Amino acid sequence: MLRTALLLSIVCLFAFASCKKTGPTKACFNFSKDKVKVGDTVYLLNCSENYNKFIWIDLSGLLDSVNRHTYMVPGATGTYDVFLYVGPNEFTSANYGDASVEKKSLIVE
Repeated sequence: MLRTALLLSIVCLFAFASCKKTGPTKACFNFSKDKVKVGDTVYLLNCSENYNKFIWIDLSGLLDSVNRHTYMVPGATGTYDVFLYVGPNEFTSANYGDASVEKKSLIVE
């Protein structure tokens, strides 16, 4: 009985691990706060669908390409534009051809 349960668990694990993401790639993210002041930590929460690769970018350059969710700490008042590029395959910051993009602006008071 235990042996059968273990075998079934292993089969299920491999079945779920081998599932491919289907459907169109869609970039999506949200800010953790609506009202932001200088020095606040703002989390960028990735809600994208059907992607394997992503890159977070703000106007100063690359924010993150490792962590699904990331954060920023604005150092001055103003408007910060943030972009999230997601794609089904590998791409670099020099080639966004296969990527879907979401752009949002964060106003810091």
